[in-house]
Amino acid sequence: MQWIKAIFIGLILIGLSVLAVFFIWLAPVGAAYSAKVMCSAIFVNGLTSTRAREIDVLADNNPLLSLITTNVDLRNQAVSAHAFGFRKRFAIYRPNLGCTLADSPEHIAQLRNSTPVMTPVEPRPLLTTSLPADVDRRVLNSILFDAMDEPGLRPERRTRAVVILHDGKVVAERYAAGITAETPLPGWSMTKSVFNAILGRMRFEGMISDLQEPVLINEWQAEPGDPRATINYDELLRMRSGLEFDESYANPLSDVVQMLFIEPAAAGFAVSKPLENTPGSEFSYNSGASNILSAAIRNLSGSRSTYLSRPTELLFRPLGMSSAVIETDPDGYFVASSFMHASARDWAKIGQLFLQDGVWNGERLLPEGWVGYSTSPAAEDPNGLYGAHWWIDLPGSRNEDGSPRTDVPPLPEDAFFALGHDGQSLTVIPSRNVVVVRFGVTRNRDAFDLRKFIADLSTVFPEKSDRQASPADSSGNTTAEVNGG
Repeated sequence: MQWIKAIFIGLILIGLSVLAVFFIWLAPVGAAYSAKVMCSAIFVNGLTSTRAREIDVLADNNPLLSLITTNVDLRNQAVSAHAFGFRKRFAIYRPNLGCTLADSPEHIAQLRNSTPVMTPVEPRPLLTTSLPADVDRRVLNSILFDAMDEPGLRPERRTRAVVILHDGKVVAERYAAGITAETPLPGWSMTKSVFNAILGRMRFEGMISDLQEPVLINEWQAEPGDPRATINYDELLRMRSGLEFDESYANPLSDVVQMLFIEPAAAGFAVSKPLENTPGSEFSYNSGASNILSAAIRNLSGSRSTYLSRPTELLFRPLGMSSAVIETDPDGYFVASSFMHASARDWAKIGQLFLQDGVWNGERLLPEGWVGYSTSPAAEDPNGLYGAHWWIDLPGSRNEDGSPRTDVPPLPEDAFFALGHDGQSLTVIPSRNVVVVRFGVTRNRDAFDLRKFIADLSTVFPEKSDRQASPADSSGNTTAEVNGG
């Protein structure tokens, strides 16, 4: 009987331990994630509360998140979340800054009182046009149908938007029910590529003199002999800072999850990480690098108001991206790794800017050579997958020795990509004069094959001649609905 009693007591202790782990470590993550994602989905993306919870939060019935209770305050534009009444977290919406996490009603009031006033961006819609004569409309429509189709009984692909630009104009687009050409959509890690563009603008305007110079991080420079003080912009852009960082989204206690949903300062958390390798020596993709760059931009900007206006004044206003919003952490730093929202058409403008070598409407916005730098690997990169906050090949396309796989569909050699969580992608194919944006809530990676999708599209649009790509129109003229898609 003693052994039965011992087993019974052991099971009780294990159960109590599991509950303790849940309430101490996991519940705060689940509550913060639920509050933040729902807040953005409702008040930034304009989705219904039911859709925000059932799809954006619970798309694959995550057992942890299903235990979280959420409450939406439409009047005050806020969402609260908790687990059985414990570990409550809040997220509030603020104009021009989207949603931000908060710990208490007092914190909410503090954030609201510190919301800056910004001049709205004048929208400049992209022109639309019919498909080129040498593009087979039926084949293209079939590819788009497959991208939007849900082949199984249970939706897993959940494609929300596809937009295709050719010669800088919209030639095809598709949207899921409830999503329109004006709906801002989250790019997640596509935000990293946008911060590449912001840094390029700062370099062009003389705010950064050399990418090889150390980033301006007060904590690193304040301590004499801190080896992190040598880390430069290039090493952060190429994910070669040498800093320790765990980028595992499946682990609620990983660095990236704690940084995005628990720590009050995403940038401060990333800055505090110790060195694991010599800066510049090894590639290690991590979101902390992007938020360190956000902190550097803040330090270079002088005032808080100037910092918060940087993305708008340097990038969004010149491109007419009126839907674009980059959200901040509770301390007021842009979450450069993950939290930008924009309509699919506005996201496509980023790709078009890079396709045009940093020139927009005849005006150079990025330094000459910036696009080439951003889309080339570091000299010591054995796989050649990553440039400077842009992917130059899709993950999974190389063998372990770095050689290209022959069992996957070939892509144009000059294609490059901005990629994000849940299957977000922005693809630029200069040899076809094509930009492709795809958004969804795709948590099963096998549900949508981005490589096949881009490979199929590449066969539809023929390679361009020696003529240059046509600049995208940003005059603000309204145009007819897209033809052929």
